[in-house]
Amino acid sequence: MGVTLPGYMDLDAYDRADTRLRGRGTDRMNDSSDRRAIQEIRIALPETADLQVQPLDLDDACRRYTEDGYEVTAQLRQFLAVYGELTVAWTSGEWTHELTTSVERALESTHATPRTLAVLTKRLGFPVSLVGTAFDTEEAVLLAENGDILLYGDAGFQRVASGFGSAVRALVTGDWDKSYF
Repeated sequence: MGVTLPGYMDLDAYDRADTRLRGRGTDRMNDSSDRRAIQEIRIALPETADLQVQPLDLDDACRRYTEDGYEVTAQLRQFLAVYGELTVAWTSGEWTHELTTSVERALESTHATPRTLAVLTKRLGFPVSLVGTAFDTEEAVLLAENGDILLYGDAGFQRVASGFGSAVRALVTGDWDKSYF
C-alpha cells in the first residue's frame, strides 16, 4: 500500500515505476518519461523557465550518498527516484537562476558534508536531507521529513514551500516568503 507525502506523487505510482525499472536488469537508468512528477512541474512552469532532466541511476545515486557519509533514508531514495538529476533555470530581472537536484553537484556543494547536515538537523529540530543546490551562491536545497523544501546558506534558512513541485514553482515565480530564520 502506498503513501502520499506532501508534494510527492502517490507512492503506489512510484512503486509501479520502480518495479518497471527493476525489471530492466542492469539498465536502471530513469528518464523523465518514467517520472510523472517532473512532467507535472514542466507543465506548471512558465515558458521562460528551462527544465533539463538527465538520466538517473538510482542505485548509483544512493551509493554515492552513502560513500559520502550520508544516510539514505526511504524518503531520500524516493525523492531521488522522482526528482533526481533535474535542473531548472529561470531569469528574474537581469539575473539567471538555477536549481538542480544533480547528485554530483549536491554532494560537491558548499554546504555538503554529513557533519553540516547533522548540525542543520539539530538547529532545525527535525531531520533534513540534502537534495540539491540553488542559485550561484550554492544554497543547499533541503528536504524536511514533512515534505517541506528549505534553502540553507550563509544567511540562514528559508522555507520555500511544502513539496518539491510547489517549491520549484515558487522559486521560478518569486512567490515565496524570502525571510530567513
